[in-house]
Amino acid sequence: MKRNTFITGHYGSGKSEFSVNLALIKKVGFLVDLDIVNPYFRSRELEDIFLENKIQLISSSVKDALGSDLPYIAKEAFLPFYHNLTSIFDLGGDDVGARILRQFSDLLDEKENDLLLCVNVFRENTSNADKVIKMISEIENSGGVKVTGLINNSNLLRETSYLDLLSGEKILREVEKRTGLKIIYTGVYERILKSCGKLEGEVVPLKLYLRKKWL
Repeated sequence: MKRNTFITGHYGSGKSEFSVNLALIKKVGFLVDLDIVNPYFRSRELEDIFLENKIQLISSSVKDALGSDLPYIAKEAFLPFYHNLTSIFDLGGDDVGARILRQFSDLLDEKENDLLLCVNVFRENTSNADKVIKMISEIENSGGVKVTGLINNSNLLRETSYLDLLSGEKILREVEKRTGLKIIYTGVYERILKSCGKLEGEVVPLKLYLRKKWL
């Protein structure tokens, strides 16, 4: 894991859920909520959990902002670049959310920073290799930063099976052939972990922190 990992993806890809789980598993120093596009399923909902795990959460510093749609970046979002701690940045969805990367353009380089695309092949806009590659191009053009790797987060929430993950892997292997981008992580719902066989990349067991039990 590089010092800073930026995670982007289509709305509904599960990128915020994945970001939260990766931050807790890797015990990073900072989790930075940069999603100024969508006010739902935000990592800032879990401030108490991050405090318990000694992870500094950075999000909007506007009081009582939870659930608000605020196109606002806290100045503290730049702190991770000046501390020798690993950090995860949870971006907004698609090319619109990636545009915020231009705020950090002078600080980003591939040696210390990754931009990973979180993909759920069961979402319409990333259901095949052509669509995934199109999204990569849109994100790169908007953010001015190259995507450096892929996250297979193909899921149907609590109905996800090992075969679903393999379906996602098959599509992302085709993306790899055409772009050179490898699967860095595969997110696996913790309840099916024992029933899964081999998967590409590092397997990240996922708890559903951001979705209520009725979803």
